[in-house]
Amino acid sequence: MRLLQERWVFALATLDDDGLPYATPLFYAAVAGLPGSDAPLVVFASRADTCHGRAIGDGPTAVAAALYLETEVLGEVRGLQLRGEVVVCSRLHADAAASLRTAYLERHPVAAAHLGERDRLYALALTWAKLTDNRIGFGKRLVWTFEPPWRREFPAGPGEETALR
Repeated sequence: MRLLQERWVFALATLDDDGLPYATPLFYAAVAGLPGSDAPLVVFASRADTCHGRAIGDGPTAVAAALYLETEVLGEVRGLQLRGEVVVCSRLHADAAASLRTAYLERHPVAAAHLGERDRLYALALTWAKLTDNRIGFGKRLVWTFEPPWRREFPAGPGEETALR
């Protein structure tokens, strides 16, 4: 969480309309998680008509992301590789959606004037995170896994893993 909170831009990877990998940089806010879940969240704003917005749809949609601190000093290299599931925040309970909007706007107050009717807030629940931090040892990597909160938010129907899959 500390590294996620230090930064504010990450590269989100989805598949484009032709099924090819596509990465885009996005401003984000890190949130510790929803009540009852230990999965960290990354909240970002975008439009549904972008390449990544079309790929995500309303979600949950599997994505990957990465953020790294730029340095030419090998011993200071650190960053995160991430996997998770994204949903559009409007699909969440009203309290959760409002809390995530508040967190995003606290991190990026200038965004309040730019979020229009065509913009959406998305929540990426991390399911896997790998930290590389050469400051604690060359090539040192730590891995965490999490259960996405969507399984609780969107309970499974008969014969489905979750209602949205």
